[in-house]
Amino acid sequence: MSTSREPRRPEVTPFERLSAPYLIRLHGVPRWLLAIVLAGLLVVGLFVKGVVGAAILFALAMFLAWLAAVGWRLLSPGSRTIRLLVVGLLVWVAIDQIS
Repeated sequence: MSTSREPRRPEVTPFERLSAPYLIRLHGVPRWLLAIVLAGLLVVGLFVKGVVGAAILFALAMFLAWLAAVGWRLLSPGSRTIRLLVVGLLVWVAIDQIS
């Protein structure tokens, strides 16, 4: 008789519990629409100079940072590094937009 063990599921953190309703709503949005909106925000943020462009880029960086934070425990070290680099690059460009 063989006994199979199910993999242990990590406990849900309070941050993940608070993020769950927003993730569920986000899951209902078509992927193509989310990609177009995010790409549009990036383009507008890059082309609009000054505080407005920087605010758009900061908002985009915070959204991507939130998504990375929610899935952080499940990401490989390489995926974590890429996400940190993308968020850091967005913040750097946003700061550059102001100056």
